[in-house]
Amino acid sequence: MHARPPLLLPLLFSGALCWQGCSGDPAPSTAAQGGSTQAGAGGNGGSAAGGGAAGASGQAGAAQGGGGSGGASGQGGVSGSSGQAGATQGGASGASGQQGGGVSGSSGQAGSSGQAGGTGEGLLSEKYPGDKGIEADPSVLFHDDFEGGWGKWDLPKNDTKYLHLEEDGGLAHTGSRYLRSTVTREHLDAEQYISSATHFTFPTRVDQVFWRFHVRVKGIAPNPHHWFRMTAGTEAFSGSGLANTVPPGDQGFWFDLDANNDDLFNFYVYWHKMRSGRCNDGTAVPGCAGDQGTTYHYGNTFRPLGQTPFPRDAWYCVEIMGKASTVGQSDGQLSFWVNDQLVGDFRPGYPDGTWLRDTFHPGGCSFSACTEPKPFEGFDFRTSDDVRFKHVSLDAYYQRDTFQSKKEALQAKGLTVSDEQTLYYDDVVVATRRIGCKKPQ
Repeated sequence: MHARPPLLLPLLFSGALCWQGCSGDPAPSTAAQGGSTQAGAGGNGGSAAGGGAAGASGQAGAAQGGGGSGGASGQGGVSGSSGQAGATQGGASGASGQQGGGVSGSSGQAGSSGQAGGTGEGLLSEKYPGDKGIEADPSVLFHDDFEGGWGKWDLPKNDTKYLHLEEDGGLAHTGSRYLRSTVTREHLDAEQYISSATHFTFPTRVDQVFWRFHVRVKGIAPNPHHWFRMTAGTEAFSGSGLANTVPPGDQGFWFDLDANNDDLFNFYVYWHKMRSGRCNDGTAVPGCAGDQGTTYHYGNTFRPLGQTPFPRDAWYCVEIMGKASTVGQSDGQLSFWVNDQLVGDFRPGYPDGTWLRDTFHPGGCSFSACTEPKPFEGFDFRTSDDVRFKHVSLDAYYQRDTFQSKKEALQAKGLTVSDEQTLYYDDVVVATRRIGCKKPQ
């Protein structure tokens, strides 16, 4: 068990990655962004032919960056993750950043890595309305709509203390069955750490993966301490139980998509070049600026700006994309969509932001130690081609201490907070191309 040391500067953390065991880290909070200079957003590439996501084509595209005043240099025409043709229209040059902010965006430049997207082939969900037949597509690694009962996940094989496969056509996203996860205060009084999780290991490890699911949160209750996990590694690697650990680049990396108390999402990432929370510059050198006195390496936090809180008591769709880096390069990428709208996109050159300790602040930050925003460098995820995406987990992980602190924070807003933390899941697909939300038949 490892607790974070107290900070000497008012920095907001998202919590330690304590999957199945650690304690003492504070509840997630929304990072303050006030007063920082935000460079204008680089133009995000247009839509690809065939219905692909924005900037999905692998071609640089005809950059149309017009003169954004004061914005970051236009990132129009960014190349897609692995696009195969498609008329990608380059986005406009950075649209008016804050005055005195970024470099003037006089002409959109072809992006270095490409905005999150598929392969220029359109969305799988459009090819398979109602997801009918989607499991037979060669790009699909996993599909479960829960209509056939247990049996598709590696674990569990049956209902557990916290997970229940239920039938109710009025509540299911589609069909009549769905998966319910319920963890109560009574459960946490009995067990300090609880992981209400499904697990699936891919039949084939891959360099790029997309994971779509539909989820619903019941009522007002604290969000999980950690939530949706994706792991990459060698055949032998497991990311379980490795909080406060820097994973070797030739063995593996992993990340969670978590939600704070304001119902905003963030990536929480462990990789061999992750930063420490000890020093302002992310190093762990004793005597550094802002030295916390203790070396620790918890997940690095990436929370996109401009989010709308996810709804409660309503189904919504989430899709997560991870792209492994080329060995020796920082071209790894993480992105996610909510209801098919791109919300988070972290790739070489995008977004502009500021690193402070183990948190990347899109748009910059306002603490005294914050530096001017710079384009994100991208992820150098691995040092071996044998490290590839291999595993996903719907892992609603809770801690007794953070449950209580989150509950008190919600009550301070005048909310009536339940002691029952119930989540519903349905229509899960994992594939090697953009999937998209489930479409009506």
